Amino acid sequence: MKKLPLYVYYLLIAQAFNLIAAVLSVTVAAIVGLKLAPSQALATTPYGLQFLAMLLTTFIFSGLMKKMGRHTVFQFGCLCLLSAGLTGFFALQYEHFYLLCLSHFLLGLFISTANFYRFAASDRLEANLIPKATAMVISGGVIAAIVAPVLAIQFQQVHGLPDFTAIYLIFSGLALLLSPVLYVWNQKFKVQQIAQISSESSVQPGLSVSLILVAVISGAFAFYIMNVMMIMSSLHLKEHHSFQYASVSIQLHVLAMFIPSFFVSRLIQRWGTQSVIYSGFILLMLSSLIPAFTQASLYINISLIVLGVGWNFAYSGASTLIAGLNEQQKHRIQGLNETVIALFATLGAFLPAPILIAFGWKNANLLALSICVIVFMILIFLNRKMKQGTEAVSS
Repeated sequence: MKKLPLYVYYLLIAQAFNLIAAVLSVTVAAIVGLKLAPSQALATTPYGLQFLAMLLTTFIFSGLMKKMGRHTVFQFGCLCLLSAGLTGFFALQYEHFYLLCLSHFLLGLFISTANFYRFAASDRLEANLIPKATAMVISGGVIAAIVAPVLAIQFQQVHGLPDFTAIYLIFSGLALLLSPVLYVWNQKFKVQQIAQISSESSVQPGLSVSLILVAVISGAFAFYIMNVMMIMSSLHLKEHHSFQYASVSIQLHVLAMFIPSFFVSRLIQRWGTQSVIYSGFILLMLSSLIPAFTQASLYINISLIVLGVGWNFAYSGASTLIAGLNEQQKHRIQGLNETVIALFATLGAFLPAPILIAFGWKNANLLALSICVIVFMILIFLNRKMKQGTEAVSS
């Protein structure tokens, strides 16, 4: 396999900053929301608005990238991250709940732009390098998994500031570091693009409708199951253990989400993209099955690790398919894909607590298992339909 262009590694760093912000937000959003909300029922509203912002703007940002270029939109995202940090800081300083809601909405705008980093890595890239480039950018989450929980614990309390206030300032600090990284990425990418301008070998054929559906459904439901299971487990662990214990458990889960990125591209080349997606959903089923029979913390931690690996396989496989779109399909379908993912991630952010209250721990996990089984069957059906269509065309 050829080496990846240097600019891909700048996107890896950018993705690490993105996911540090995302992990910090999931660690503190509900706690801070509970502290400032006028009622407990509104405690997760700021975190929900973060995903709502992603849902409302992802397709818009994708269209703007086509007209203005990815770099301009990425820099706008940095500005949103900077504003989110400052707004969150003042929200805690002055105990203003609606300012906290604005902070997380702005953070959602940033994440909405940053979700395209993995696709930017594959722009004008040779087909055999796309799985490696996509997985490499996703692997930036390993840095986030190590750094974010440490930052959360270290800056939870800072003398002279309300609890968790300093964490919001970290968002602004990340924005100031991220902006020059993206500028250098853009310069390196331009040089690479000029070198390739006479070659059309990187142009990819269009994907079939069935294959696009496989990619969109896989990515969306993998994100939904992961979000629901992670938040339910986090709520359970925080109820029975300390903040530090729950943070370490989430850290192990996030590591499991991203460490497979270092080898998943090889699995995709060896097994095929769809086989890796199937493997991911089998692991997601297992992660739902384990905690259905026990509430012991050890088994919940094991299920969180299995959940992370399953998410990576399904999400990386889906992202590889979407990254392989040709120039005509790219921005429209990537925007649609990220919008659908944002929708299911939003549902995954709002629904865990109501599901847990309505169904209880065991039945909530069995419900997640049932959804995985149904999606798995749909993917198999789409794959067979695509093969039949290919055979019909060949004959």
